[in-house]
Amino acid sequence: MSLQQQLDKFSPIDLKQMDRVKLLKRTDTKYLLSKTSLIELLPELLDHYFALEIKGNREASYQTTYLDTENKDYYFQHHQGKPKRHKVRFRNYIESDLSFLEVKLKSKETTDKKRISTPFTFPMSAIQETFLQKWIPENATDLKQILQNTFSRITLVHKTDEERVTIDFNLKFEDQNSKVDLAEPIIIEVKQSGVNRNSRISTLLRSKQIRPQRLSKYCIGCILLDDKLKYNRFKSRLLDLNKIQKIWNFN
Repeated sequence: MSLQQQLDKFSPIDLKQMDRVKLLKRTDTKYLLSKTSLIELLPELLDHYFALEIKGNREASYQTTYLDTENKDYYFQHHQGKPKRHKVRFRNYIESDLSFLEVKLKSKETTDKKRISTPFTFPMSAIQETFLQKWIPENATDLKQILQNTFSRITLVHKTDEERVTIDFNLKFEDQNSKVDLAEPIIIEVKQSGVNRNSRISTLLRSKQIRPQRLSKYCIGCILLDDKLKYNRFKSRLLDLNKIQKIWNFN
């Protein structure tokens, strides 16, 4: 059975109904798996989750432009395992016709997302720069466009608990010099108001020996597009990714 056929079996939920689980401040737990594993997983989630549906679609398209300093300080914050770090991005939610400038503030296990509704413009407007200066120590005018990322997303919402599950696939990364497509890997992110390792999807993934991973689409994109970038702290995760889709040889 195809992914779409599996997805069609879920009861739908719309954006307004999903307001109860916005979870802009939350805990995030990420998992990496293959499309085959995902298709096997979905039937066991049917009784516990709704599927977000927008304009008749249950697969949503996202476009993201990541900003960073010229030296990629945000990338290296993550690479060095800084307990407090942040990322800056413009994100366009295609089917919803919404665009935001977003700052993701990470502190240990907690993610706090700040954002304003605004279309993508670069150089940034004064309003956009003023917003950023509230949340980042760097000078907003020093930020550069580093890469673009597009992907498809399925969103599942728990029927009773404050939990949202995003399933990202068809990952594509691009900068001025190159482009990489990841057709096979799936990134699942379990978003909760507080860590609950006993939620249905967490328990199910654990039973299938699929363990949490500290993954970042931005960091993955940086590594794939810049072969000179230091990545040794991410190597084990990249090896797992390469098992699902072989796309490069490690030195």
